[in-house]
Amino acid sequence: MVENAADMISVIDENGRVIYSNPVGKHLFEVFSGAVDRLGPELFHPDDYPLVATEFGQLVEHGGRRQLTDHRMRTVSGNWIWVQTHAINMLDDPNVNGVVMVTRDIIAQKRREEEIQRAEKAVNFGHWRWDKYEPGPYWSDGMFSMVGLRREDMPTDMRWTLDLMSPDDSETVFTEVMEALVSGASFNRIVSMRHSDGTYRRTMLMGHVERDGSGDAVSIVGICQDVTELESANEAVRQSEQEFRLLAEHSTDAIARFTKDGRIAYISPSIERILGHKPENCTGLMAAEFLHPDDLVPVTAAVEAMRFDRQMRRTSFRMKRTDGHYVWLEAALGPLFDAHDNFEGFVSCTRDITEQKRREQELMAARERAEQASMTKSRFLANMSHELRTPLNAILGFSEMMTRQVFGPLGAQQYDEYAGHIHESGSHLLSLIGDILDMSKIEAGKYDLTVEDVPLAPILRKAGRMVETRVAEGEIELLIDADDVDGMAVYADERALIQVMLNVLSNAVKFTPAGGRITVAAAPSDAGAITISVTDTGVGIEEKDLERVLHPFEQVVKHAELASQGTGLGLPLVKALVELQDGRFDISSQPGAGTTVAITLPAAVAARVPAAPDVRQQA
Repeated sequence: MVENAADMISVIDENGRVIYSNPVGKHLFEVFSGAVDRLGPELFHPDDYPLVATEFGQLVEHGGRRQLTDHRMRTVSGNWIWVQTHAINMLDDPNVNGVVMVTRDIIAQKRREEEIQRAEKAVNFGHWRWDKYEPGPYWSDGMFSMVGLRREDMPTDMRWTLDLMSPDDSETVFTEVMEALVSGASFNRIVSMRHSDGTYRRTMLMGHVERDGSGDAVSIVGICQDVTELESANEAVRQSEQEFRLLAEHSTDAIARFTKDGRIAYISPSIERILGHKPENCTGLMAAEFLHPDDLVPVTAAVEAMRFDRQMRRTSFRMKRTDGHYVWLEAALGPLFDAHDNFEGFVSCTRDITEQKRREQELMAARERAEQASMTKSRFLANMSHELRTPLNAILGFSEMMTRQVFGPLGAQQYDEYAGHIHESGSHLLSLIGDILDMSKIEAGKYDLTVEDVPLAPILRKAGRMVETRVAEGEIELLIDADDVDGMAVYADERALIQVMLNVLSNAVKFTPAGGRITVAAAPSDAGAITISVTDTGVGIEEKDLERVLHPFEQVVKHAELASQGTGLGLPLVKALVELQDGRFDISSQPGAGTTVAITLPAAVAARVPAAPDVRQQA
């Protein structure tokens, strides 16, 4: 039987010499094969030999039986394998005269243990066992890791395990273990175990009793898991839920949680103030039951969009109160997903915006009234301008005939001067009426543009000639620098462009004192555009007033004689006309140093299919 055994069976004398080994030992470990004749260091792994030698010496000295610590032995091929050895001291038996050792290959067991250890380490888990005939419990590596100890630190007393627990837990667990030995019931408790760093870790302890065929308890086996982080997380969740509920119950907004199909799972007490419903009566109801029929589709779309892109959504809608009236509400919606990333519902924070909606409607109505009034004003100005132009043109015609004495001398010299004043004042009034009419057309969206390629240099020189009389009268120097844009064109309305240049130059002449200078320059800019700049050395404008001068009928000049010379439409009209032509208007100024107006317009299109001019109207 010994010869055919699957385990290695050998007899060793008190000096460690191999007296006998069965075929397994001879084949696997070269025992009695000539290479090994004693249990020396060459047969054991260097890390394991000292402990094996010590345990063997103790067995020889004290007798009895014992299981040696698992160790590694060298095979015939030179590899190391894990083995487990049970030894019995039979030195006093004259038929044996040695220590009988039964050695078994446990490499598969060790691999399983390593897998278990890796799993235990991953989840901070360990297992333990206490056999009736062993002096102390067995701990897996995971158990030692949980309390920060080494295996060699472990005494052989079962009480040592209890001593690692807090005093209250130690006594409770000891009582439960004793009861389990009698009743056979399992035990399960979360205890505080002391770590080597002095801190206590919350540990889940589970165990049950194993019995033999006679029903006697032979061992207790169990597991332990560090649940400190889990308990901390649970406490954080509990605290968070408590804070959330505290916030929800004291918030003026209604805070709610909905299931994925839109049922109310929770709603805060504020819902009673908003809709008149008690929160406990709302749980389980569909939110759609309260919605205004016209708002069901947009609210459903907002929820689906939130679910799809996982972003918070804001939406407004109407809900019915208990008195039957609808109120406007605004809600912020946030999606909820479970641990498997499945949509499980959403939360909402809802407030009453009925008063806000009322104000918005009032503002909208006021805006509509203002727009209607503006349109009425524009129509009135357009009609009045037309009605005024007809008699003015007659006055201008007759005054011009009188000035030129078409039908003969007027008689007195003063009549000639009066006729000239009449013509000059009428021309100025007609120009002002034209500006008012143009501004009203722009505001009403009725100003028509004929946009085409317009050579720029001739326009600048023409505008300069048109103001040269006033420039000469004001003893001002006017410089036109158009050399950089000779041969270039802008994409604009020619009539509007001349009007823009005349208004800017007229403004510069009006506010530039005698001896001053006005410079007109133009040059290509980036992004396919041309910039025209008009710079004067006039009185200038304070920075805080720059925005005001661009408002119709606003004047900020402090000199009364200058302020009385216009209506405050010059620059606002220029800015509006430039922007109608997809251009940009900029102004900069410094009091006492002068003002620069920059007008940027699109350059002409290089290649254009011959066609009728592009007639565009303000949108």
